[in-house]
Amino acid sequence: MTTETDLAALVSARLCHDLISPIGAIGNGLELLELAGEAPSPELALVSDSLATALAKLRFFRIAFGPADPEATTPREEASQICAAMFNARLSVAWNTAGDLPRPVARLACLAILCLEKSLPMGGKLDVRSPGPEAIEIRAEVRRTAPPADLWAHAEGRAPLAQVRPDAVQFALLARALADLGAHLDVQFGETSAEVRIAVPAPVVSPLPA
Repeated sequence: MTTETDLAALVSARLCHDLISPIGAIGNGLELLELAGEAPSPELALVSDSLATALAKLRFFRIAFGPADPEATTPREEASQICAAMFNARLSVAWNTAGDLPRPVARLACLAILCLEKSLPMGGKLDVRSPGPEAIEIRAEVRRTAPPADLWAHAEGRAPLAQVRPDAVQFALLARALADLGAHLDVQFGETSAEVRIAVPAPVVSPLPA
């Protein structure tokens, strides 16, 4: 039976899929302008940069909010490129996992990144690593942290939320995704640092192909 969570994930995937085509067409138009000899300009550079960011956001959101098939994997190189394109100003994200990740684990990582983004008002640098396909470690070096205690308590399964706001939906989704996998979340915040550790029971995750 399809649950409400499954339906929400399918809607997210459908939106991302349908939006990528027209946005990609804008990229094709820029390439045609270059082939036609259009001189480089600040305006075209701005459009090109915005296009790359929009495509990266759609691809990132598809992993974070879309279906997480346990048989699917998220390639390390793809995730690294998406993060580099999406987070390139106030917040930077280096995806340094040892290899490809099962899609459910990659989804947890992306949701945790979005939660950290809301907890770092001045931005910073995130380093994503994986000791194995069933674990994620995210370390942050920042100027200041401001973690919303109620939202992280909910993500860790320690407290319910009376109301989920649009700008905090990632915390509710992270809590649900962790519960679905029986995963454990450990979060530590300092004044200028943060660390998130996620451990997923090995039997829940399908083995990666050799």
